Amino acid sequence: MRTIVAATALTLASTALAPPVLAAEDEPWKKPGWEPISEEERQPATPDQIDSSAVDVQENRGVSYMTGGLGSGERAWLEQHGTSFPVTLQFSKGQRGAFVSSVNVTIHDQSGQTLFEATTDGPLIYIDLPAGNYQTTVNYRDHVRDFDLRVPSSGRTSKSINFP
Repeated sequence: MRTIVAATALTLASTALAPPVLAAEDEPWKKPGWEPISEEERQPATPDQIDSSAVDVQENRGVSYMTGGLGSGERAWLEQHGTSFPVTLQFSKGQRGAFVSSVNVTIHDQSGQTLFEATTDGPLIYIDLPAGNYQTTVNYRDHVRDFDLRVPSSGRTSKSINFP
């Protein structure tokens, strides 16, 4: 009798401790739309790639901004040169969080007046907004996200937005 109880206890314990077996539908890399990262994408940008990836400072309604981030060189350049911009927004989609571009960004003041509008040229946008509280709407392929944006009087704020 003790042997049966011990064997049953060991079977239950090993079942509880065993990692779950994933069905194909639980394995995201087997789902349609999964985008694997290439070895090239995994490599950090070289100094030459960063230097050759400069983006222009643009302006909309008197607000300066930079947008881009297509490729590791451009992302690294923006990270180095965007430190004076108090707002950073990053855009992605899906479970993997694949970067997206062509996101429409609209920022309104507290009274609802539009202060800034732009369409991103990559997954990143750096915006030089004065300190204050704003309502922000971002739109990617008819998926809309609304959120409050607080720009501090010193320092920076950043937000990552993921679309379906």
